[in-house]
Amino acid sequence: MELNKALSQFQSPHVKDLAWAILSPTLMQTHNPEQNFSADFFQKAYQDFLPHLEKLDLDPEPLRDFLNKGDDKRLGPYFERLWIYWLDHNDQYKCLAHNQQIQDKNRTLGEMDLIVKNQQTQKIEHWELSIKFYLGIPPFNQASNWIGPSLRDRLDIKYKQLTGKQLLLPRYKTAQQFCNQQGWKVQQSRSISKGCLFYPYPLRNEHPSIISTHHLKGYWTTQHQFAKEFNRLSLKGICQLNKKSWMNLESNEYYDPEEFTKLLAHDEIK
Repeated sequence: MELNKALSQFQSPHVKDLAWAILSPTLMQTHNPEQNFSADFFQKAYQDFLPHLEKLDLDPEPLRDFLNKGDDKRLGPYFERLWIYWLDHNDQYKCLAHNQQIQDKNRTLGEMDLIVKNQQTQKIEHWELSIKFYLGIPPFNQASNWIGPSLRDRLDIKYKQLTGKQLLLPRYKTAQQFCNQQGWKVQQSRSISKGCLFYPYPLRNEHPSIISTHHLKGYWTTQHQFAKEFNRLSLKGICQLNKKSWMNLESNEYYDPEEFTKLLAHDEIK
């Protein structure tokens, strides 16, 4: 199902976020196909969960209460809680543990985001979750040229961390000891990576091979280019999104295009 059409049927921002987390296309994909979920997986997960989403949209309080229990309000942990909610209410998968730290004596080796049991196959898996938004500069095929909100948050660094450390955590002796104590044998590690790449307007050009072909795309512009290009368009208003709205794309902060350009020029838009 087309993502924007799916999201438009829901009124609750939290329900929209949950639908986005499930249905949106993969961003990063590893070179090991067994570590990646297919588009069909997310489509089926969404369709099977749709009756529950529709019910939640009529009364979103249970979802809102669950999401608000988390102390960490950053986007990444919020994204993880959306998936934990899905795991707690879907028919196939069960969350056995989440945010499980792996320690060797006094040193933390890493943290496994989710340990999940497929209740149809009885297979136990380790899932790593990530939500990322990167802005690109040429050449676009180089992962180091895709930068997040922090200059240290680059696509190449995140991918190296994911494939060189996070997905390998179940192989660590201390991780295996912990799982053995619980009676679990982790048979596979998989990545759920969602987000968006922003290309310089008006380009939607090539991307690194570690990015899914069907990833979400957006644009970025300089202030000068925005004033030059967008003021000529018939825009009724411009919406400013804070981080908590990056999935559901809802905001109460709307500006007239001319007013928005003036505020940008005076650094009054944050």
